[in-house]
This record gives sequence, structure tokens and C-alpha cells, in this order.
Amino acid sequence: MMFPGEAGTAITPRLRRDAVLAVALTAAAMLALLIGQMAHPLQFAQSLLPFALIGGFLIRGLSHHAPHTRFGAANLVTLLRAAGVCLLAGLIGRVEEAANLGWLLPLTALAILALDGLDGWLARRLGLVSAFGARFDMEVDGFLILVLCLLVAEGTAAGPWVVLCGALRYLFLAWLTLMPRYDRPLPPSLRRKSVFVVQAIALVAALVPGLPDFAATALAALATGLVTASFAIDSLFLYRTERKERTL
Repeated sequence: MMFPGEAGTAITPRLRRDAVLAVALTAAAMLALLIGQMAHPLQFAQSLLPFALIGGFLIRGLSHHAPHTRFGAANLVTLLRAAGVCLLAGLIGRVEEAANLGWLLPLTALAILALDGLDGWLARRLGLVSAFGARFDMEVDGFLILVLCLLVAEGTAAGPWVVLCGALRYLFLAWLTLMPRYDRPLPPSLRRKSVFVVQAIALVAALVPGLPDFAATALAALATGLVTASFAIDSLFLYRTERKERTL
């Protein structure tokens, strides 16, 4: 579930209308782009189905956008980022098509990553900060990393092990789901934010055309090593916190 926990407030008709319209128009733009590119039928499915799931979870979680009644520019930017990630997901399994894009592939991924700071800035600037927006942004970030890892695994010499870099977040969430006694808020961490930025940049750089095999592998290893260490630190913190609370 993208937005767990208690609902924040009732969804106003305006908020629901704005969100549904934003999702529908973005999906229509994606469809037009794919048709214009004469994309393979599977590429349509790989791009539009994940976006439909994201849109469904998004609309379902609107009650967590309390106390705001507007969808807002910040969430719209995050939605556009999600659409970009879904379009990249359409390239998974199409190594030649991805390679033919040349520099367009890493530049697109870099643009999606660069917009990551814009949605948060807009939310603060416009007074629309919410748990909804924060979680939406986090889920798009996680999906972006997973898609980049799959593209790097297919299109470079790094190999399939790099997928672990993108899967670790979902494995971490699965652990918390299976072991709910460890599920508690983590303290804010500059280390966590820094690891995400370095990890994402390394994966994007690994997709640069003409990059030597050893460099792509080293970048993928750097990303995987950093995120593994970061999740290990968080897991150890949660384990120790739970043990300490049990002994009190």
C-alpha cells in the first residue's frame, strides 16, 4: 500500500477531480508519445500498466493529503516524474531500442532525477507539504532506482547482480511487513539522502553510451555497495531499538 496508516481527512470533490484529471491527462500524453514512437505493444503495457497502478494508489491515498484541498503543482511534478519512470520501464527487455536512444536515455533519467528537488521545493513554497506528497515522492524515487538497475543490468557489463540495488528497498519493506515489531519511524538522516543521490547518479552514469565496461561495473558496484550499507545501518538501528524497548 502506497499510503499506509489512518486517513487524514475526507477527500473533497475538488481534490479528487483535480487528481483524476491530472492522472488522466498524463496518461493520455504518455499514450500519444508511445503512439508517435510506434512503440512495440509490450512497451505500451510496460509503460501504461505501472502508471495505472500508480494512479490508482495515488487517488486511493488522497485522504492523506490533509488538510489540503488542492492536488497542487508539487504533486503534479511528482506525477510527471512517475510518468517518465514508467516510460523508461517500457524499455526493459529491449536492449537494442534502449541502446539506439544513445544519450537520450541517460539524459532523460537525469532530468527525472533533477526534478526530484523541485516537487519538495514547490510543496514548501506553496504551503502544500503533506504525508501524501512525501510518500508519493519516495515511492517514485524507489521505482526510478529499480528501473535504472534493470536497464543497467541489461545494457551494460555490470550483470544481473545490480538489480539487488533496486530491490533492497522492497526487501526492506517486506521485512518490516513480516516483522511488524520492527516497523517504526526512522530518524531523519543526511546519510540516507546522500546515498540516494550518489546511487542514482552512479546508475545514470553507467548508462552513458560508450562508457568502458569496467567503469559501468564500478559505478554499479558503488551504487549497490552504498545502498546495501545504508539499509544495513537502518535495519540494525531498528533491531537494536526494538530489543531495547523490550528490555524496559
